[in-house]
Amino acid sequence: MKCTVRPSRSVTSQWRYLVSSTAILAFAVGTDALAASDSMRDARCFAKCYRQIAAEQPKCYSGCLNERWINKPGECPVGDLDSVASLDRPCLEQCSSDDFCHAEYKCCRHSCGITCQPPVGLADHRPGLPDVPKVIAVSDYGKALMVEWSAPSPDTSAGHVTYLVQERHHVGVAYVPERMTPWAMVTRTDKIREQFRQLHLPGRWFQFRVAAVNENGTSGYSSPSEQFFVNIGPHVDPPGPPQDLTVSSLKWTNKEYQQCVLSWKPPAESVLPVRKYKVFISVRDGPHVYHKRNVVPADISRFTIKKLNSNSEYFLQVQAISEFGRKRFAGQKASTTLKTKGKKILNSKQITGLKIVVIGSPDKRNLINARLSWRPVTLALKKFHYTLSWSSKDCNDESKPLRVRTPFPLHLMDPNTKKIINSIELVIF
Repeated sequence: MKCTVRPSRSVTSQWRYLVSSTAILAFAVGTDALAASDSMRDARCFAKCYRQIAAEQPKCYSGCLNERWINKPGECPVGDLDSVASLDRPCLEQCSSDDFCHAEYKCCRHSCGITCQPPVGLADHRPGLPDVPKVIAVSDYGKALMVEWSAPSPDTSAGHVTYLVQERHHVGVAYVPERMTPWAMVTRTDKIREQFRQLHLPGRWFQFRVAAVNENGTSGYSSPSEQFFVNIGPHVDPPGPPQDLTVSSLKWTNKEYQQCVLSWKPPAESVLPVRKYKVFISVRDGPHVYHKRNVVPADISRFTIKKLNSNSEYFLQVQAISEFGRKRFAGQKASTTLKTKGKKILNSKQITGLKIVVIGSPDKRNLINARLSWRPVTLALKKFHYTLSWSSKDCNDESKPLRVRTPFPLHLMDPNTKKIINSIELVIF
C-alpha cells in the first residue's frame, strides 16, 4: 500500500507520522496539546489510535492527549517517601492526580505534601500491559549504533505496542557511572531494533533502556544495557573554529586604557566535546610584537580584554581545545582585528603664550640651546601629550609633528636661522 502525505503549512499545527510495515498514519495535532504532553503520553495515544480508520485518527489522538490519565499503572512507593521531607527542602503540593505527573510518574501523598514519584511494582505482571523489554545487544555498524531489544510475549500484549528508547553517555577513556548524563529520549518506534547515526560519537560510553507502551500504559523501562564504548580510532579531527567572533563594548576605563568584550559561538563541528577555549591577543609596538594568551572554560563564550592601549591595532584569535585522556586536540583559530580609539588632540587655538627664547650662542656645530614655553591648558585629564610641529619660512613646508611629554629634550630648527636647536626645555607656568 502506497500513500503520499502532504503536511499542512499551518503554523498552529504539527504533523506526526507513525510508520509501520503496511501503512503510514499521519494527522495534524494542535501545538497546545503537544506542549502539554510528554513522550509516554504520546506513545500511549499513538498505540490507542493506531488501528483507527484514517478519518478518525486525528480526533482520536487529540482526544487521547487531552483526556485525564487519572490512574497510571503501578503503586506509590511506601516507607521511603518520608525521605523527601528535609529541613532544607520545603513541603510541596505538586499534583492532585496522576494526570499532573510526567511520563509514568504517579501522584503520591507523604508526610511533607504531595509530589510526583516513580511508581513501584510496574515489573509485576499486570493484565493489559506489555512486558518490560530487555536490551539484547548494542553493536557498532561503522557509521551508526544498532540497538536491539526483546518483544513482549503475545499473551501479555494488549493491542498495538510501541517502544520508547532512551540513552545516557559520558566521554572518557574509562567507564565512570557517576559521570553519565541524565536519561534522554532518542526515539519512539514500532520496531524491535533501530540504528542511530546521530549517536555514533567516538570516545563515548553509552547505555540504553527501552519501554514498551500500549494504550493502557507501560510496565516501565528495562534495566540499562551493558555500557558500550564507541572506539575513538587512530585519527580524530580537532574541533572546528569558533563561530561569529565579535568585538563589542569598546570603551575607556580610565585616562590611559580601554577595554572590550570578545564573544563567539561554539564550533559547528567537534567530534569530542570542547573542554576549553584559548584567547590570543597580539599587538605591535614599534618593531616589537607582544602576545598574550588566556584560557576560558568551555561553558563560557566571551572574554573581557582589559588595558588596551589607545590608537593601536590588535589581532585577536580564539581556539577550541578538546581532550581525550592525555591526548589534546587543538582546533583551527578564528580571528578578527580591533582598532582602539585615539586620544583627543587639542586644537592649537587653545594654546596661548607660545614663544621661543634663545638662551645661548651657536656652538662649533652651529647648534643653539633654546627654551620653548606656553601657557598651560586646563583639562580633566591630568596626563596628556602636546603635539609640536615646525617648519622653515624660506623653503617648502616639511614640518614633522612630534608628540612629547614635558619636559623633554628635542632637536628643533630655528625657523629664522635654519639652524638646529640642540635641546629644548619645555616649561609650563
